[in-house]
Amino acid sequence: MIKVTDFDLRLLRIFKTVSDCGGFSAAESALNMNLSTISTHMADLEARLGIRLCERGRRGFRLTEEGHSLYRAAERLLESVEVFRTDIGEIRGQISGELAIGVVDNTITDAQSHIARAIGMLKQQSRDLEIRLEIKSPREIEAGVLERKLHLGIGPFRDTRPGLIYEPLYREEIQLYCGAGHPLFALAPDDVDMQSVSGLDYVARGYLRETKEFGILTNLKVGASVFHMEAVATLILSGKFVGYLPTHYAQHWIRQDLMRSLRPDHLTHHAEFRLITRKDRETTVAARAFLDALRGGANGK
Repeated sequence: MIKVTDFDLRLLRIFKTVSDCGGFSAAESALNMNLSTISTHMADLEARLGIRLCERGRRGFRLTEEGHSLYRAAERLLESVEVFRTDIGEIRGQISGELAIGVVDNTITDAQSHIARAIGMLKQQSRDLEIRLEIKSPREIEAGVLERKLHLGIGPFRDTRPGLIYEPLYREEIQLYCGAGHPLFALAPDDVDMQSVSGLDYVARGYLRETKEFGILTNLKVGASVFHMEAVATLILSGKFVGYLPTHYAQHWIRQDLMRSLRPDHLTHHAEFRLITRKDRETTVAARAFLDALRGGANGK
């Protein structure tokens, strides 16, 4: 393969997705292709290059040495193609190409989150721009930005990682909740004893590490550990667990009298939401336009 055609680029994108997913079967949903079609495309790529790219067997999927080399080369090529598309759009005075954004789950009910508004303003400026919005954990978002798979990320990042720029956006209020049927649900607020709260079965949200950071909860019994907010809410609604949720997210069940906050006077905390970008990556016109719209929303413009 000397001349790189659109078909070659398509095969390389398929190869990269299969590699990122860790196998043919795992890539089916990401590519929206069946196993047979993926196998055919991978075989076509190997035939065009004249090299073996991967091994499949009892030990699972793995790239050959040549496959690893091609992956790195494909990554550089595909990023260059995307930069070229963006540059051409800029020359023509257009916002084009792709904008990949990573965000944590369930920010949509937060009035402080202006992501939807910013995307709407951006698409109004350019119908040709392709938006890729991915819901991930903070660690996954940081990794995605560092690995150039995401242009920017938004979430409650607790630490800072080298190579990233962190910009404060807003503070999200979170409180401890129990569900209807829980022993504390029917008690008056002043009757909830702090010592009894500390001994309850608690559902921990993996990346927030509340029990380590909130001193009053060090004696909680972690009865479940999850990574998605909906899972926390589900376990709270079982009436058997207490857990932290953002106040904006819990309001739906509060209004239905299915949840209540426990000792908000002592157990209210805040998660700092920040925007991250990669230090050594030039910000595209699309990313700059999105950031301007996002900051404008935060400033009430």
